[in-house]
Amino acid sequence: MFRLTCFVAATAFVASSAQADLVGVNSLALYQSFVGLQSFQDQSIDLNAYEVGVVTSPLQGVTGGTAWSASALGGLYLGTLPSGDRFLSTFASNRELTIAFAGNGVMAFGANTFLTNQADDVVSGNVLMKLSDGTTFAAAVGSESSFYGWVSEGDVTITSVTYRPFLSGTGSFASLSNLRFALIPSSGAVAILALGGFVAVRSRP
Repeated sequence: MFRLTCFVAATAFVASSAQADLVGVNSLALYQSFVGLQSFQDQSIDLNAYEVGVVTSPLQGVTGGTAWSASALGGLYLGTLPSGDRFLSTFASNRELTIAFAGNGVMAFGANTFLTNQADDVVSGNVLMKLSDGTTFAAAVGSESSFYGWVSEGDVTITSVTYRPFLSGTGSFASLSNLRFALIPSSGAVAILALGGFVAVRSRP
């Protein structure tokens, strides 16, 4: 059964599945704090590696050894915000934008989440987000810096997240920037982290 939670206030939100817990956050700082507490490896998807303009769906890439894709019915669009940041959107208005990951190793995902219009201006409205575990979340957005993400505290992984305008008129485009995800460190990285922790403890006065 899908759960729908409406978000207005600037506080953290928590969304749980029947199998395990996904902690939802509404700021990049909170996301990075939770990722750090879980000792996950944070990865950032570089949209600057792709040309601005209309993009054939799906858009595919590999980041941190993990394959990802972005897709939308009717194609994708890459634009530039007034801040200079690159953003990913659907080419057609009021369509779903899906970010998917190959495999089952993604333990966290987040992005600046907002709406744009035909002129690439950021506009106010609502975005409906659906995670691969069935969690559904609606957020009121109005700024290109509105960040939403999820971090696993159990064994649930994130294989996809879908975004679409929700009760926002007919000319809105679901848009994302600052896309990032987190992985469980490899066995070698875990060993290095453990050694670093040991040295830190031994070096205390």
